[in-house]
Amino acid sequence: MARKKFRLGQSREADDLDGGEYYQRERKVDSKRRQVRAERLATEVEAHDPDAMLRLPDPSQWEHLPLATIRQRHSQWVDLLQGDGSEIRATLAGKLKGVKLVCGDRVYFSNSPIETVDDRLPKAQVVAVLPRRSLLKRGGIDDREPWQLVCANADELWVCAAVTDPPLRPGLLERAYALALDASLDFRIIVTKRDKASPKDTLPELDPLREMGLPIIETSAKNGNGLDEIKALLQGHAVVLIGHSGVGKSTLINAMLPGRSLKTGDISKYGTGRQTTTSACWLQTPFGGVLIDTPGIRTLSVRGLGRELLRQVFPEFPPEWIEDPMAFDPEDEALDIPYPERLLSLQRLWEEMAARNPNQNVYR
Repeated sequence: MARKKFRLGQSREADDLDGGEYYQRERKVDSKRRQVRAERLATEVEAHDPDAMLRLPDPSQWEHLPLATIRQRHSQWVDLLQGDGSEIRATLAGKLKGVKLVCGDRVYFSNSPIETVDDRLPKAQVVAVLPRRSLLKRGGIDDREPWQLVCANADELWVCAAVTDPPLRPGLLERAYALALDASLDFRIIVTKRDKASPKDTLPELDPLREMGLPIIETSAKNGNGLDEIKALLQGHAVVLIGHSGVGKSTLINAMLPGRSLKTGDISKYGTGRQTTTSACWLQTPFGGVLIDTPGIRTLSVRGLGRELLRQVFPEFPPEWIEDPMAFDPEDEALDIPYPERLLSLQRLWEEMAARNPNQNVYR
């Protein structure tokens, strides 16, 4: 077999040790040792500053340029909403390399004319981004991508939860509340598909959140229940909608903004929703507000958020329980907990907030 050649500066250790053909020529014990060593080389990562990706360059030198809002972010360009309501597609300047721009960001752009054959191609360039009034983010998958940014400059976070298809999951609502507190956003729960359940069904899953005083609006896009209340609350505010795929975010928006005609989807054969929104989108409403439609989610990670938020998410527990909830058993009747599932949820979030980087080597 021809010997593999390596370019100058290329590490050969991980590549040499990671091929299956190398294991076949060794004893089983030696092969296992090499495999473990290769995994350690391949997965070891450096420490990263989780706040580095949130820092923005100084935009003061670009104040002479026009302002716009990022309506939607695509892989290679962004759609900008200008002050007069018109839209323009733009690329990102090289000086913004490494800056994570999201829907809702206020940016300066250069609208120097660019002749293109296709009108859908960018005709401007974003050169700077203004400081954010707020930033909604969730935990990333590892230390190399510590945050997943959702949107910027929102005023409120509304989490949508369906009565059924998919079933209502209080755990998602608790996680969304933690994200709203971290971003200093007002929080509200929107119950969708209320027409699919009996009026006698009081939705007891929401009782702990009702007792906390969190605002809950029950809606039905089919018969129009709750839509007028939502329109009134939207006036003068930028509201981001999040929720599982299939809970009816797009259907709710279509009911309030008939001209938009957002794509909607049915429930899959596995009982989960089909994602129809692919990226967060800034939608101006005719009644004086903004809706930020976001893609459906499977879960909301709270990794990296401060544990002090748990005091507000779970106010019914004493401070010493918040400091170490793992010391208590939810099935212990002597604790006299009205909602044992809330303690289970507290334990899950408490552990996740301090979780290690899943890609970090365990031997480090």
